[in-house]
Amino acid sequence: MTRPKSLQVHVTVELAERVRAAAKRRDISVSEWIRSLLSQACENDDLASKLEASLDRVSRQSVFTMVGVDALLAGHADHGLRERAHQAYARKCKELGLTANAGEGGSDEA
Repeated sequence: MTRPKSLQVHVTVELAERVRAAAKRRDISVSEWIRSLLSQACENDDLASKLEASLDRVSRQSVFTMVGVDALLAGHADHGLRERAHQAYARKCKELGLTANAGEGGSDEA
């Protein structure tokens, strides 16, 4: 078994008291309590990185879809269709309590 590595951290007296009280409530040592928090924080950080990458991919795909649909609407034989689609989008956003922002697929009019 390898020997555990020691990490040192400086905290205020108040925080130290809170940490000791939290560990005591769980009937574990301060080291065990902090170790569990550090482990959980590292796991959450990994999860956050994966989530951020997924959101970035979905955002890029959404922008591509938005540009493609807008191009199809702009080239449609019914020249008013694009404007009606933007108006319907704005109405739906309002109905859902969302902002119809031009950067997010709304009308490009101010």
